[in-house]
Amino acid sequence: MKHIFIILNIIILLSGCASNNQALEIKKTNKEKELEKQNKLLDKEIKKLKKENDEKVEQQTEPKVIIKEKTKIVVVEKSVTNDSKIVVGAAEYVYIPLLDLTLKARVDTGATTTSLHALDIKEFERDGEKWVKFKFENSKGKLTDWSLPVERIVSIKRHGMKNQQRYVVKIRINLGKISQLVDVSLTNREKFSYSALIGRNFLNGYAVVDVSKKYVTKPIKK
Repeated sequence: MKHIFIILNIIILLSGCASNNQALEIKKTNKEKELEKQNKLLDKEIKKLKKENDEKVEQQTEPKVIIKEKTKIVVVEKSVTNDSKIVVGAAEYVYIPLLDLTLKARVDTGATTTSLHALDIKEFERDGEKWVKFKFENSKGKLTDWSLPVERIVSIKRHGMKNQQRYVVKIRINLGKISQLVDVSLTNREKFSYSALIGRNFLNGYAVVDVSKKYVTKPIKK
């Protein structure tokens, strides 16, 4: 009998341990489920906040992109239309402030340097520097004497003839609203219809030539 009581007590103890273990397992399972539920709620909240943040960022950055694109378009249109340039014809009147003289000029994009009609062109030296003296014909047809420092000497190729050496000086020329102090080569242009020739060194960046037109501008006088 004594052995039987001992066995029964052991069985009762084992049953109690099993019950405790089951209770612990149930508690553990419930705790894991609660944590899992909380994690899901947190994930959902994080996704919601991220979505709201992305929408705010998009709203803040989108107008800047639109403004940037509009700026690009404006710049391109300005470049294409040449708003800062004037249209000139194949021939125009030019004003020479130095001489207080208005001349007819041929506009030639094929010529590198602008040139003016001058007579009795002679080189001389002043203070160790090269100068050139020459004569211009004023509005009354009278020759007037002038002298200017030499910027450089250029060699002009002529078809079937020897190369011509020309003195280049600085002279201000007004064409339309453009007034520039530019390099001008001096040469006898008695055989030409125009006393002046406007080359690329004057036109570049300032004028567009329409060869179908003539005398479409009036030079400023200042």
